[in-house]
Amino acid sequence: MISLSPPTICNSAVYTYPKSRSLRVLWTLEELGMPYESIKADILCDAPEVPSPHPRGKVPFLTDGDVSICETLAICTWLCEKQPATALFPADPVRRAAINSWISFALTDLESPVWNLLKQMIFVPEAQRSAALTHYFKTEAAKAVAMVDLADNAPWIAGDDFTLADIFMSHTLFWAKLGGITLSETLENYVNRAFSRPTFTLAQQRNNQ
Repeated sequence: MISLSPPTICNSAVYTYPKSRSLRVLWTLEELGMPYESIKADILCDAPEVPSPHPRGKVPFLTDGDVSICETLAICTWLCEKQPATALFPADPVRRAAINSWISFALTDLESPVWNLLKQMIFVPEAQRSAALTHYFKTEAAKAVAMVDLADNAPWIAGDDFTLADIFMSHTLFWAKLGGITLSETLENYVNRAFSRPTFTLAQQRNNQ
């Protein structure tokens, strides 16, 4: 007798845009093994055919049943807390504190100068770019990168297990590389190790569609 599994019901939809922070949400979903629909929003159009429901027209934006959430970290923690037993965002308060510490660092000390550097390099019109600001943000980004280290030669940022902190840290370190920041051999290997995960490949493919 053949036993058929019930069809997977997908209640989650993520509004995305290529090469954006929405990758972090899709990567989280892939790590958790949760089904989802990815919808590319026209965030750079004045009259988008597919607008993002985000209050400020940004991505990512999640609809999960009757729940709607904006902002990357809020979305990722919501998804993780639906499956609290996973190593990605464990229930143990000590382990979670270490993970949250690195996520906080990634979104403040590290991403702030990195994102401002990339804006000067890519998004600000060339005639309006400031060499002084570019130098300042690159210096601050390099200082932040220099603060990052893997404790006791652990494979991941918060210890032996791949966690939500690694999604945020590895992606932001990759952005730092795009801004011309040199990573140590340890951090290069760390980013490569994270990006070698099949879940990253699947998330990147979905995000860039």
